[in-house]
Amino acid sequence: MKKIKTDELEFIFSRIIEKLKSEAYTELKFNNDFYRIIPTDKWDSYDEDIAHEASLFDDIDSLKLLNDSKRMTTYVDFDRLSSVLRAISQNNNPI
Repeated sequence: MKKIKTDELEFIFSRIIEKLKSEAYTELKFNNDFYRIIPTDKWDSYDEDIAHEASLFDDIDSLKLLNDSKRMTTYVDFDRLSSVLRAISQNNNPI
């Protein structure tokens, strides 16, 4: 089992934001909406190739709703944020 502390995650996220700011990013733009996603319950299953289509634009819109303190944060928001981080990486560091 591998562990990571929430304080460590907080520091990591702050470093990621610092990286974007150091490169003068005040806004991130995305042209591609749809992407393939493997459902969370299938991540460790290699028996079948399961991928669904998801919308980055919907993910961003949903995450922006977190600005409303009355909106509850869910673990689906973690998936949404991960898709945004992946898109940032793809845009800024394409392989």
